[in-house]
Amino acid sequence: MASARRKAFSALLVLIAIVVLIVLLEALLQYLPRDIAELYATHRRVLYAILAIIAGAIIIQLLASATLLRLKGLREAYLARNVVLLLGYIILALIVATILGVSGESILASATFSGLVLGLALQPVLSNFFAGLLILLSGFIRPGQDVRIAGGLPVLLLSFPAYKFFSRDYMIPSIKGRVLEIGFLYTKILDTDGQVVKVSNMTLLSSSVVLEEAEESKVIQVRYEFPVMCNPDDVLSELQKSLHGLLESDYNLYIEEQSDKQYYIVLLRTLAPPHEKTRELRSAIMREFIKTHRKLLAEKKC
Repeated sequence: MASARRKAFSALLVLIAIVVLIVLLEALLQYLPRDIAELYATHRRVLYAILAIIAGAIIIQLLASATLLRLKGLREAYLARNVVLLLGYIILALIVATILGVSGESILASATFSGLVLGLALQPVLSNFFAGLLILLSGFIRPGQDVRIAGGLPVLLLSFPAYKFFSRDYMIPSIKGRVLEIGFLYTKILDTDGQVVKVSNMTLLSSSVVLEEAEESKVIQVRYEFPVMCNPDDVLSELQKSLHGLLESDYNLYIEEQSDKQYYIVLLRTLAPPHEKTRELRSAIMREFIKTHRKLLAEKKC
């Protein structure tokens, strides 16, 4: 908070200095030497445009920072800040064009050629810019969400040896983390290793995104190997006792298949409640499987 106040105070001093400079130049114009006065009168518009750009940029940044501070903690904070920045710079550009005496007809006349040149030269930048606008306006993803960002093939089925992956039926090669900020050119994501990853908005928009915190209930499956020496009836009975207090929703236990001649696989299938983190729930279920296995070994039922 103190840092924000210092920045605001410094910006206010700069704005006051700009206003005082303009007033002094206009007041002392008649006292300046003739050559300097003519030079100033000739380039007055350019000087005013430069000062307007400096003052406008300061005001826009202050408004954006104030918006972000006001909405701190809300997922839409960065969206509101980016909207303020976009509208602010558009208005500033129109003000500067007016100061320089550029008419609307001139802008339209030069827009075709300059737009074509800039469009070809800045194609990657513009594609990320418009992708960022689309993400911000549509709510495709929002700051604070836990996401997985995958490529063109988000789901990779495991063919062999499938029994090695007891807790998951597929793999998602992706970047996993929490969305920190959605900018106009790239999105910042804090990955599971604590590193900030910047993903271009066009890549993000064209990729498959798996929301970790979906509001709907999610089906999860947990698979675990038991030795064939363990009586399946004892295994299922002990698992039902162990999972009774953990799972609130209905679940099903199956003897699914043999992984090899010495083991068979028990499959649990259930619904994770809304907003429940599936990885944590799957980990808790797997712990109960391991405890049950160790208990049966201790009781010499395996």
